[in-house]
Amino acid sequence: MTPDGKFFARIDEMCERLVEPGAHVHFASTMSRPNVLALVFSKVFRDRARFVVSSNALHASLHALTIAGLVERAIICFAGDTVPSPRPNPLYRRIQVGDPFLAEEWSILSLLQRLIAGATGAPYTSTTSLRGSDLPTNASITDTGVIPALRPDVTMMHAHCADTKGNLYLAGPVGEGWWGAMAARQGVIATVEAVVATPPKDGVACSIPASRVLGICHTPYGAHPQGLSALPSAGVKGYLDDYAFQEETGRACRASSDAKDWLATWATASHTEYLDQLGSRRLDSLQLLSSHLPGTPDADRAEPISRRELHVILAARAVVRRSRTRDYGVLLAGIGAAHLSAWLAARLLRSQGAEIQVVAELGLIDFLPTSGDVHLFSQHHVRECRQLAGTHEVLGGLIAGGAGRTLGVLSAGQVDELGRLNSSRAADGGFLIGSGGANDIASHVDVVAVVPASQRRYPRGVSFVTASGENVNSVVSEYGSFARSETSGRFELTTCVDGIRPAEFVKDRTGWNATLATDLLVEPPVTVEELSLLRSLDPTGVYRRPT
Repeated sequence: MTPDGKFFARIDEMCERLVEPGAHVHFASTMSRPNVLALVFSKVFRDRARFVVSSNALHASLHALTIAGLVERAIICFAGDTVPSPRPNPLYRRIQVGDPFLAEEWSILSLLQRLIAGATGAPYTSTTSLRGSDLPTNASITDTGVIPALRPDVTMMHAHCADTKGNLYLAGPVGEGWWGAMAARQGVIATVEAVVATPPKDGVACSIPASRVLGICHTPYGAHPQGLSALPSAGVKGYLDDYAFQEETGRACRASSDAKDWLATWATASHTEYLDQLGSRRLDSLQLLSSHLPGTPDADRAEPISRRELHVILAARAVVRRSRTRDYGVLLAGIGAAHLSAWLAARLLRSQGAEIQVVAELGLIDFLPTSGDVHLFSQHHVRECRQLAGTHEVLGGLIAGGAGRTLGVLSAGQVDELGRLNSSRAADGGFLIGSGGANDIASHVDVVAVVPASQRRYPRGVSFVTASGENVNSVVSEYGSFARSETSGRFELTTCVDGIRPAEFVKDRTGWNATLATDLLVEPPVTVEELSLLRSLDPTGVYRRPT
């Protein structure tokens, strides 16, 4: 530790000195979360203490907190895995009954609004999310949408750099930005990519004053296995997500013994040891400026189209059809087949001379997704943004304030006859993945829902309402799509693929009592352009393989 008491040589010493057992610890939800800090924190306090933990998502190396048994109560919006595609993680299968910890489930915007209230000294705030849903759980909300402020004791953060005075700097997109840091009663504990003598002059999206910073440790690749955007003025080149590491982590969580072995391997005594275990070749392959994307296959010679690919194309067509009849300026999709469908729709609209701005909830504004990287929050896409902002700007300004101008595209575990979405509970009651930003999107703007067909996934009524169906206007399966009738308000089957019997499809592959539209459309064959564009976005077939 340096004489001024703010800079530490070791993360474990920083955690030991600055975190009290039993504290409320918040893990900042930027695009580059404090993953290495979470690993070391788990090593330091394993078998010694439990904490209240808040974060909008428990994934990647934040799973270490659960494996180490550190979480007594969690305040979250998502818990699961995002790579190679979003899916439940066995660690959280029973959190709805308090095993291994009690959880409060919120939406991303409502949780951020609570932090903003805490940061500005307000005891309460209000939200226009959550209406008509079963969120939040194990917490209270009034009928008028009044929710309590959130004030953690300390906030953990990974920043691009710090100056020698102890100020922190983040490049965009910044997710929750500085709000979680400013809401902390005691202050911020941070790892940083670099320590600089003078403040960076360009590319800074957010800065946290030294007066709010408790401790800093120089930790290159501190966001690993997530990526980090570049901040050239501070000498930070940036790096990509380590998808292989994240998949390995998800596999390890399937068995308790494997999860403990994973934690023992990666919760290392020193950061130098962590980097040595990763190896220079692996780290070099993650360099942002030197990375290479997979080649684009020729759609004419590629393998036959899969059922999942057909589903994505049908959903993209539904987005295009709806965009033609509405004056949407913004397109936002939740993670999963939904975001790939939205990306494909934006490409198709552009090829037809129509423009729509694609945004993502952590602060990516107006970007054309890079071919070859299907991950929603890849740093490849960050480089193609017109503007880098944060969650408050996207889910707040463009979504909560964007009714009539924004179209949302969402995946879900279930959708019922009223359009209500469930991504929170499985059919047997077990936990799925949570709301994420889905509730915020469905609470405010028109929605196209992308859900595979089955009676289980299309029940008459969902058992848990993650998001109200009031704004869900279209539901797309891999066999056809439903649209809400303007006269009855009920869903009708409006399109179907060639070769199926529409009435039998509704009866056998859904639990709905939906009617057939009088002008039912048979979907035309998939075009070479559609398949080529899709496979340029997803050349490795992440969304080609069965779930």
